[in-house]
This record gives sequence, C-alpha cells and structure tokens, in this order.
Amino acid sequence: MSATEAGAQQCALYALAGLTGFVFGAYFQQESAIRHLFGMIRRDPYVFQYRRKLYPLLSTFRTDHEARLWNLSPTLADRIRHRLFFSLFDIIGNIFFDKRPMSCTPDLLDLVKFGLPSIENLYVHKDYVVSQDLSTNSPKWMCEHLKGNYKKLTTDADGDALHLRYNDVFVLSCGGTRVCKAFKREIWRKLEQHVSQMTEKFGSVYVYTGPMYLPSCRPTEDWTLEYQIVDWIPLPMPSHYFKVLIIDPQLPEYTPYMEGYIIDNKQNASSSSTELTDYLCDIAEIERHTGLRFFEGVQSTVRFEKKKYRIDSQSYQHPRQPFRPIREPSIPIVQP
Repeated sequence: MSATEAGAQQCALYALAGLTGFVFGAYFQQESAIRHLFGMIRRDPYVFQYRRKLYPLLSTFRTDHEARLWNLSPTLADRIRHRLFFSLFDIIGNIFFDKRPMSCTPDLLDLVKFGLPSIENLYVHKDYVVSQDLSTNSPKWMCEHLKGNYKKLTTDADGDALHLRYNDVFVLSCGGTRVCKAFKREIWRKLEQHVSQMTEKFGSVYVYTGPMYLPSCRPTEDWTLEYQIVDWIPLPMPSHYFKVLIIDPQLPEYTPYMEGYIIDNKQNASSSSTELTDYLCDIAEIERHTGLRFFEGVQSTVRFEKKKYRIDSQSYQHPRQPFRPIREPSIPIVQP
C-alpha cells in the first residue's frame, strides 16, 4: 500500500469517526432536551398545553414524543434508551452539576391527563388545578383527579372526603356561601355520592367543576343577570354549576367516557327534581355556555334521552341539539 493510499484511508477513518461523534452528540443532545422538556411538561400547565408545538423543535431524529411521554407500548429501543442514555444523564449531572432538591410539584400527567378546558390564570395545587376568572373573582373551572383510594387520605378527625371537597369549592369561591347555594342542596350531595361510586368502581375519575352565568327572564322584564355585593364589589351570581366527569376505567376491556351535569344555583328549589338523571346534559351544552373545551377524544354520552331538558326550572329551557354519532359504552351507570 502506497503512502497516498494509506493517507486517504486514514482521512476516511477520521471523517467516519468525526461523523459518528457528531451523530452521537446530536442524538445525545436531543435526548437531553427531550428529557428536560418532559420534566417541564409534568410541572408547568402551560408547557403541558402547548407541548405538541414544541416537539418539532426537538426532532433532529425521528421519535414519537407523545408515546414516550405517556409510556405507551415501549419498544426495545425505548428500553435501551432509558437504560443507557438516562443513566448516563444522571451520572454526568451528578458529576458536573449540583444535585437539585426533589420538587413537591404534582405530576400534571396524572392530574390533568385529559387536558385543560382553558389556560387563563392557572394555579396548580397538590390535589387540583384551577383556572381563576379575575373579572368575577371566582374560578372558571376546577379539575380534580380522584382515585379509588382517595377516601383513605383522610382521617376521622379531618372529616370525610366529600366534606373536604366541599371546602375546596368554597375556598375557590372566596368563601362566598351566599354565592354557592347549589352546594347545599340535596341533589348536589347525590351528585357527589355518584362521583364517589364511580371512583370506587372504576378506580379513576377526572372531575371538572365550575360556574355558569346564564341570564333569566321574569314576567314583564328583560333578560337580566343577578349580581351581589361582596366586599363592596358587585359580582355576578352564578345561575348554575356544571360538573363534567371523565371516567377512566383501570380495566383493559373498558374505554374512557364522559358525563355532564348542570344544576341550578338555588338553595330552596323545592319544585326541582330530586332525580340525578334529570340533570344529565350534553357536554356540548356546557361548552357552548362557558366557552370551555373538554377533551374531544372521549365519547360524550348521555344515557337518558329526553325531548327537552331544563337548565333552570323557571326561566330557561332549551331544546336538545342533535347528538353527534357516538359509541354506546358497555359500562352501566350506577344509580346514587
């Protein structure tokens, strides 16, 4: 072999080594960025909401970010990546960087698995996420993730779980007991019992609760919205409260589905029905009146069809809109 051929071969080896190092470094950098992004997604609700727009920025090499985020059907490559690269990240981080203290921030992948109805003024708490409406000084919605053993988190001295959840709603409503009249009604207690039954039976329920502001019309009067003075500030009174349930069965043969309820905000509603099924409504109705958008990938199912349903027994009645084609779930509703 001549000196020229040996030099050319040596240059080719150098080029191959350089290209291999470049590819390996680029892949290592991508995996490091993805790992940091996944950590931010679990902590920051805004990053969680817009995560799909960030994925293309970290796609030097093709990968399924969403499947990796939710750990869906991990392949052999995913297992190797997790064992090799993530362990390498931890070793390098411990050598060159100070070890960060463990964060107490809840995991948003568990808390808001099915997404956020809106993204204005979000506050993440240990057990729920709330979107605050600054114009009304009350929440637009609150999301809780209840699991099958959530009652075990309380003691006899603390009261039962339902009582603690009532307190959460009152706190989020600035303690306005005059405003939250619906929470004192028997039908609301039945609704909370239904939520408890769904949680115990299927193991996982995501609960969205919030106010609705619908005008009422009395005889010889125009449509009006009721206000009350709270701390010398006039604030609108919620006419109704909604509750959207996303039942996420922890069983392979079942798929998630939704239920929606609307209850009028009246403490003395003796003429109203006491049957919980009479308050079932289409999820689209709640979205139309609140401007929120709930998870579109879950079938919204109403089991009790009626020609008309009442949102307000005295002032408001709306004919049900035609349903979108839906698949009937195989899970029977549990009567409270």
